[in-house]
Amino acid sequence: MAVKLSESLRRRRTVAILTAGVAASAIAVAGCGGGSETGSSAGDVASYVPSSSPLYLEVTTDFDGAQWQQVQALATEFPGYPQLERMIQKDLETGNVDFDTDVKPLLGERAAIAGLALPPAGDLTKGLTVPTAAEAGDDMRFVAVVDVADGKSQQVKDLLVREGAVSGGEHDGAEYFTSKDADGVVAVDDEALVFSDTKEQVFAALDAHQAGGDQTLAGTDKFTDALAKLPSDVFGQAYLDLGAFVQEAGKAAGPQADQLGLADLRNAVMAASIAAEPGGARLKGVIMGAPNDVATEFSPTLTETVPADALAYVGFSNLSGTLTQVFQQVQGSLGDEEKRQLEGLSDQLPQLLGVSLDDLSALAEKEHALVVTPGATPGAALALQVDDGAKAQDTLDKLRVGIPALVKTFQPDATIPKWQPVPLAGGVQGWRLPLSPKAGVVYGVDGDLAIVGTSVRAVTSVQRPVASLSESAAFQEGTAGMPDEVTSVFWLNLQEGLGTLRKAGALKDATPATLANLRPLKSLAAWTTAGDVPGFEVFVRIHS
Repeated sequence: MAVKLSESLRRRRTVAILTAGVAASAIAVAGCGGGSETGSSAGDVASYVPSSSPLYLEVTTDFDGAQWQQVQALATEFPGYPQLERMIQKDLETGNVDFDTDVKPLLGERAAIAGLALPPAGDLTKGLTVPTAAEAGDDMRFVAVVDVADGKSQQVKDLLVREGAVSGGEHDGAEYFTSKDADGVVAVDDEALVFSDTKEQVFAALDAHQAGGDQTLAGTDKFTDALAKLPSDVFGQAYLDLGAFVQEAGKAAGPQADQLGLADLRNAVMAASIAAEPGGARLKGVIMGAPNDVATEFSPTLTETVPADALAYVGFSNLSGTLTQVFQQVQGSLGDEEKRQLEGLSDQLPQLLGVSLDDLSALAEKEHALVVTPGATPGAALALQVDDGAKAQDTLDKLRVGIPALVKTFQPDATIPKWQPVPLAGGVQGWRLPLSPKAGVVYGVDGDLAIVGTSVRAVTSVQRPVASLSESAAFQEGTAGMPDEVTSVFWLNLQEGLGTLRKAGALKDATPATLANLRPLKSLAAWTTAGDVPGFEVFVRIHS
């Protein structure tokens, strides 16, 4: 059993890492948003991971514990789970080894997999695409560590030998084993089983554990401090040294890395905890050591004007301020000639559009809501909260004239339809640019709300919703743990979204079994926060 598992890990490192990542996104943090949070800490397995390791994923192996029981309960919501469970059980068993009777009693509380070092810089930058990311994952050196139950280390060794492993000697008080039928090395001491694909990497883990203290990830302040910001009762947790990735990528990107502002992330780390709860699944994470002066905190109020049946909603604030900071950061990294060109463009743009930058900025200084509305042809609308509705109307009217003129400046032969006045809700007059029979650009201003959308229906559904998203029980349940002040909020109606995709034919090739397994997914809510430690949270609501 252990030898087969070792071989499987060796051959499928990328799959193991990606699977852990998916699990971290799909399973979530129990008790977030109101429960008591005393702070998390790593299991003893982290004491076998060298301090320089940039990636760490840990899960509980207490199969009788509350988290595993809740994961099982959620899994039963999906019709395909029994078949998946049988496949996993079959994969875990080999020869005369039974997981439940031979392996499970030998396990301690935690298991982890850690990346010991990043792939070369060139491979890392290429890894922005899925195929090359998988190849880069295969190049990452890793080590897996599994807690051994008290007094069970000899039984683990006996099981390894029974499955064909051969003792190769001892190192740092641990006996290590190899196999003729599989690459990789397994070491066992009184506390843990350590596996990797080379003896050197296993020894590096054992050496770190022997040295202890700050030679291990468990003794590294940035690791322990990040995990301490997370809840303690979790299914698993992850740690990512963002700074290590940035520095490695910067070697290939050169000065461009600093121009993109990546230098500010050189000391950044991210930690996330995962757990299951009765209503679904939640992910909670924090980012430390990164700049926290770009996003603006706000209390979402436009959920009152977002329709309850919206397919998706994104709430954010002060887009103009965020863009100004990004512009200044990019400008500061440019050479003198590039700066002059950028300044010249920024001076010409208001003249070409017929509006000042201050007027444009005033449209995007307060709260915003981007909404996707349902229908045979889904629509979209951007609602902008403004201080002065009359001024916003004047700015949009000028853009109605200025944007076509700007297009004609660069493409004199371009054919642009004429804007048409259209009635909106509440007696408001809007304007529509018909780009196609089903969609175009529509705008209008109603009090302190400026709305730009793809159709009259999309705009009016946000302007005067029959029922608001803030009143929706599903939205209230999904955002129950959301604080009063956030930097962004996201809502996705998975149930309605999947129905829309089916009507559009996007799922025509999906099997009935696939559709049945998608049906329990009801909604996804997410938000980000600022403060001393920026954070994020995602909740996936699951019901049969």
